[in-house]
Amino acid sequence: MTGPTGGEPDVPAFLHALGQRVRLLRATRELTQDQVAAAAGMSRSFVSLIEHGSHGVDVVRLLRLAAVFGLSLPELVDLPGTGTSDRDRSGPEVG
Repeated sequence: MTGPTGGEPDVPAFLHALGQRVRLLRATRELTQDQVAAAAGMSRSFVSLIEHGSHGVDVVRLLRLAAVFGLSLPELVDLPGTGTSDRDRSGPEVG
C-alpha cells in the first residue's frame, strides 16, 4: 500500500498489518503479552500498542520481537499489501 501521493509508504496500514502479525504469532505460540514483553525487554502495554497498530516501533524493538518468535527481521515485516513484501513488488530486481 502506498500513501495519499502514491509513492509514500502507508505507515498506518503497515502498523496495522504488523500488529495483526504479532498478535497471530503470539497466539499460535500460545504466549501472553506479558511473556512476549518480558522476552523482548518491553512492557506489556507496549506490546498491546503494537498489536493494535497504534504505535510505531523502532528497529531494535522489531529485532527483539523477531527473535522472540524465532524469525529474522525481514520475515517479521514481510507483510503483503503494505509495500514491504517481495510479493508486492514488480519489475526486475536491482542489484
